[in-house]
Amino acid sequence: MTTSSSTVNAAAAGLDKSKRRICVLPVAGKEDPTQMLMMQAVDQGGCFELRHGVQTRFFAATRTCLKYHPDFLYFDWISRYCVGRTRLVTLVKLVAFWLDVQIVTKIFRRPIVWSLHNLQSHEQSANSRWEMPMQRYFARHCQIIRVFSDAAVDRAQHQLGVNRSKLRVLPVGNYIDYYPNQISMADARLKLGLAQGDFVLLWLGSIRPYKGLHELVEAFRRVAQPHWRLVIAGKPFVKSYAKEIEALAQTDSRIQFHGRFIGEEELQVYYNAANVVTLPFVEVENTSSLVVAMGFRKPVLAPNLGVIGERLCHQPELVYEAGGLEGALQKLSELSLERIAKIGELNSAEICRYSWCDMAKIFAELSGEHLPAM
Repeated sequence: MTTSSSTVNAAAAGLDKSKRRICVLPVAGKEDPTQMLMMQAVDQGGCFELRHGVQTRFFAATRTCLKYHPDFLYFDWISRYCVGRTRLVTLVKLVAFWLDVQIVTKIFRRPIVWSLHNLQSHEQSANSRWEMPMQRYFARHCQIIRVFSDAAVDRAQHQLGVNRSKLRVLPVGNYIDYYPNQISMADARLKLGLAQGDFVLLWLGSIRPYKGLHELVEAFRRVAQPHWRLVIAGKPFVKSYAKEIEALAQTDSRIQFHGRFIGEEELQVYYNAANVVTLPFVEVENTSSLVVAMGFRKPVLAPNLGVIGERLCHQPELVYEAGGLEGALQKLSELSLERIAKIGELNSAEICRYSWCDMAKIFAELSGEHLPAM
């Protein structure tokens, strides 16, 4: 009995021919579990088999199709394939990615699903100005574009120039069962040198200018009460900016600065030591930091940008409009500890409405599969 070459190739790649095969690009790092959790959840649903594509900066989609023969390609973001450190590298990447998309959609005829995490790079440079035209080109070749909030639909349609019928709203799942969460508030505060009677605000994440740390420190210094504390923790992404924030923090004894990567086991110390999490973004579309904070049962002080307003629907008093950070901190001082704790519980319940396996609905729509009840 002869065996087809496609069957041999699938077996060699370790793929199950009875399932629709989806390859995910690019390969996310271990510091961000979002991609992994989605892949595991959809894979365990039984209808689809997910694996990473080829990890390369040039012709990743074409190489993935040649090696793994997927039914669909799923992209989390495309900036890695469009923007380089120099103008020449950026130009080479743009041409290569343009060809890559042509080959995959015109020759291999593979449908593409794209999650639009951001409409533009967070750190803009002269080399990233071509990213938006490439996003528009890529969007035209996608079958489905996933956005994370209802508010993002109009923005995506306008900026990408695509038909509304391509867009699907699907929030990310939660991290409640992923990150350890056993330490008490009292023990967490002991570890961080905080007093039990302190009112603690936490900012945690990679230290980057678009996350509004400079504005937060300045507003905190003007508004915070004597027993308030601000803890800033995270890995410097832009080192010069992190040094600026550290120097600013040192001017106020109520502010702690922990400029280092916070591991998964240690996250619970910081979140459980806090009364409130602050996320004063200057601009953002989707953010895992918000989802993590809600999973730890925390109120979140944040601007009404991207997914934030919809996700924080149970705490409108802490969601502010542009320029309203200082006023939001003042409103926070008027809330009772009971109300703050209640908001945290409501946020946790809200975030549990969404699951990582929800992404299977998009793949099922594309493939015509009927999903079993979950």
